[in-house]
Amino acid sequence: MISVTLMVGAHKTASTHLQTTLLSVRERLAAEGVGVIGPKEVREFLRPAMQPGQLSPVEAQVLARAAIGQLCPGARHVVVMEENVLGVPTRNFLLGQGGLIYPFATRRLRDALACFGGAEVRVGLAIRNPANFLVSCWSEQLLLAPWTPFRDFVAGIPPDMPRWLWLTNRMLQATDDLTIWTYEDYPAVMPQIIDWATGLKGFGATVTPYDLRMRPGLSHRAANFLHNRMENDPERDHKIVMRRARRIAPLDGNNPRYDPWSAEERAKFDAVYADDLLELATASPVHWLTPPQP
Repeated sequence: MISVTLMVGAHKTASTHLQTTLLSVRERLAAEGVGVIGPKEVREFLRPAMQPGQLSPVEAQVLARAAIGQLCPGARHVVVMEENVLGVPTRNFLLGQGGLIYPFATRRLRDALACFGGAEVRVGLAIRNPANFLVSCWSEQLLLAPWTPFRDFVAGIPPDMPRWLWLTNRMLQATDDLTIWTYEDYPAVMPQIIDWATGLKGFGATVTPYDLRMRPGLSHRAANFLHNRMENDPERDHKIVMRRARRIAPLDGNNPRYDPWSAEERAKFDAVYADDLLELATASPVHWLTPPQP
């Protein structure tokens, strides 16, 4: 089988921007023998193979080969992008006991990789300071799930527990080819990510980042408005209230981003994240993409 790059997210780490940028140069990549499969196509054509359920391994592989052949005919390498491989941003699939990020990641990644048969597959993961990651995921899951106050969403998760190092160690039980970068470094390393994902050295430098209007997060004032309205009337449609909150208090210079953490909690998050970055850069067998040195 052709070789594959599987980009698994994480959520709220500029994955949509990276996906859109790569899809915008799909024709140029096709001319180089590289196919690109975006999340919408994964969910329509590849998801049954990547989350096989009752399918046998052979049936999943046949389905994946057929889908790739249809979507990327003649490609020698395929980039598959789907941030829901490891889980979804609803609480139970995002956070497990003790603060495990994506508690079912090992099994879900193993199932996804199995459908590619004997192909060489490299896996990419972006990470982000957990303090900001959790807030963004809470905001995102409000579009998918019933109303949940932020503190209920993170209930039982100590600030020193969500560890990306633990996630990568569990992912390494399913793959021995894992590359990571940080959300904070994303603008500087995007050309490197594209080179790594496509296997085309120097191609990333020729790609103009797609001008994508991202869905803004909630300002602190908007989040407080949302919480107050839903506390007073839990039967309200929280999505309507959230849209109103965004209009009343848009995220801008006058309305800073929602930050629910105390100074002590944020300091713990920052310390754990710094420790994870050091461990991943020095002791973990992952490949690491960092900004070029001046």
